[in-house]
Amino acid sequence: MNIDVVFFLKFGQKEHIDNLLKKGEIYMNTIQWFKKYEKDGIGDIYEGAYEVENLSGKLTLKIPNNPIVLNNANLQLRKNYEGHIGNIFSTYAISTLLLKRKPVHRIDVRMRKFGTHCLIIKNPRQFIDSITDKLTNMGIEHSHDIVKYKNLKKNKHKMSLFDKTHLLNYQKEHRIIAWTEKDCALKFEIGSIEHYAEMHSTDKIIETLTVQCKN
Repeated sequence: MNIDVVFFLKFGQKEHIDNLLKKGEIYMNTIQWFKKYEKDGIGDIYEGAYEVENLSGKLTLKIPNNPIVLNNANLQLRKNYEGHIGNIFSTYAISTLLLKRKPVHRIDVRMRKFGTHCLIIKNPRQFIDSITDKLTNMGIEHSHDIVKYKNLKKNKHKMSLFDKTHLLNYQKEHRIIAWTEKDCALKFEIGSIEHYAEMHSTDKIIETLTVQCKN
């Protein structure tokens, strides 16, 4: 299935959204920052994992001279990339994927946790190109895609940095990853995007925005 992104939403505090609108200020936190951050829905223990495996049943912990047997155990093993990986910039993607299983899509109220205001970005291609062109000029390799959501509580999964737990599916994330070398936040400007974006309160977006198929 081809996925077309119609527009992006960027949720955040008013000051940050205003800076993005008027200056094109892009702020990219590190993948490790998201892994360690404890706020529900923003922090994610699976960030930086390349494999997740769920084990259940009878397990034996091989402790020297004192093995412990767990008869009804449930255990999850996560293999993670070591050290700094890169930086992420995320948006909410309004795409044709949202209408694959239902005729109308509404923004989940849990998006309020990301901030009081929201930017509607009406030209997603120009927005992505402006960011990736800037990263290229800075000598930074990059990737971008829509995130896929998986039930990581079952079975075994090979992971990429574009895979996340299904518990965060309500975020409909598109992410740009900058493959940086320094373990710190990355900030730069792409210039005003006022000619193809507009700011609203998060409450207004959640209460009034709907996406539906054309008849």
